[in-house]
This record gives sequence, structure tokens and C-alpha cells, in this order.
Amino acid sequence: MQKPSCYSQGHASAFQEAPVADAYAYRPPYPPGVFTLLVDLLPHDAQRLLDVGCGTGAVARHLIHLGLPIDAVDISEAMVTRGKQLPNGDHSLLQWHIGAIETVDLTPPYGLITAGESLHWMEWETILPRFAHLLQSNGNLVILDLGHETVPWSAELGKLIQQYSTNQTYQPIDLIAELTSRGLFAEKGRTTTAPWPFKQSVEAYVESFHGRASFSRERMRTADAETFDNAVQEAVRQYTQHDVELPIVATVVWGKPLAST
Repeated sequence: MQKPSCYSQGHASAFQEAPVADAYAYRPPYPPGVFTLLVDLLPHDAQRLLDVGCGTGAVARHLIHLGLPIDAVDISEAMVTRGKQLPNGDHSLLQWHIGAIETVDLTPPYGLITAGESLHWMEWETILPRFAHLLQSNGNLVILDLGHETVPWSAELGKLIQQYSTNQTYQPIDLIAELTSRGLFAEKGRTTTAPWPFKQSVEAYVESFHGRASFSRERMRTADAETFDNAVQEAVRQYTQHDVELPIVATVVWGKPLAST
């Protein structure tokens, strides 16, 4: 059974565009509690970590303190280039790899494989069995999803996203349920972090949407991008004239990738 077309490589390829990589810097970071949990999930005998669909290294760059080599893989050269310029991006323990996780050369075994808001873009029937072979026997695949609690302008924002998104076939999926039903993943546990306040300017908040595949400036008509930006800013400024504060939450699911269906 194929996954929905809204998660096709045609849409995912937007992350290879330089303007999307530039705007990615304005997307919220993971709450500190995520990294505390990752440390708890790391086997005591782990010797290496793998971060897949790493983007600019939002996960990998914050695990340097563990003192273990980290392989960070992304198909987007633009994302990796930006990531190398960010804090810890040039650390000797962090090895960047540009390529598809389905085929890129790696150095297993890994005590932890992390996938932060990236797994839905990949070829599940290929990568989950591969992860099963790359992961050490007592290791975990950790799937991260980032979001935030409702804000006063959420309803209006939802309408604007629906109207201006370049991915008009989008439909939400329960990724873990999909992987489990296909015999590709066995969940061991999950948790959702407590809301963590993240502040940014209204301008930065608006720009953060263009760090998403469905709001790539290269794929939107210029007039649509401008109208969307102005409408989002207007919606937000009904409630704040200063910084936007988002109550960020992360859902963390961990378990075992399975070698065969």
C-alpha cells in the first residue's frame, strides 16, 4: 500500500532549495526535555549515533556533549551547508553526509537512530529494514514530532494555510500507526514534553512558514507569498505587538525498526 501522495519526493524536494534552507532557521527548536530523554534512551555501550533527515542539525548538533561520533544524513546540500555554519556544526564529532538515507554509506552499529520530522518523507519499506540492521541490539529508533499548543490566531492561521499551501493534497497521517500496521516498527514507549515557551519576533514567525515544503517561496507565486505573509502578520498582531510566544511541545516515540514485514 502506497503512502499518500502529499508525502512524495516531489514535495520533499523543496527542502533542497536554498531559500527553504535559509527560512528553516526560523522554525522553533526542540525543547530541552527532548535531549534529556534521548540521553535516557541511549544504551550504556553505545559507540555511535545516527540522525536521519537531519536538516540543519537541530537534533545532531545538540548531542555533541555526549562525546560520541554522530552521523548526520540529509539529501539536501543546502540544509547541510547551513547546518555547518550553526553552533557545533563544525565539531569534529559530527560527520555530515549528503545523500538519501536509503542508499548513503554509513558506519554501524548505532546505539540511537533519531528521525526528527523527517521519516514521513522517506521510503518506509526500504529504510525501516535498513535501520534494523544499522541499530545495535539494545538500541532505539526515536521518532520526533514538533508542534505547539493552540494560540489565539490558530483558527485563522489554519484557513490561510489551507488556502495558500502548495501541497493541496495534504492529509495528516498517524505515522506510527502506519509503520506498525505495515510490520515495520514495534513501539516501546512514547511521551509528550510539557509546553516550553519559545519567543521570536512576529517577522521571524512569519518567515518560519517558508522553511516548510508547502510554503517554499520558489513554488509559491510571489503575490501569494506576499498576501500570505501579510495575512499571517495581521492575524498575529491582533493579539500581540511584540514577540510571538509559542508553547512548544514535542512528541517522542521510541522502539524497534523491523527487518521484514
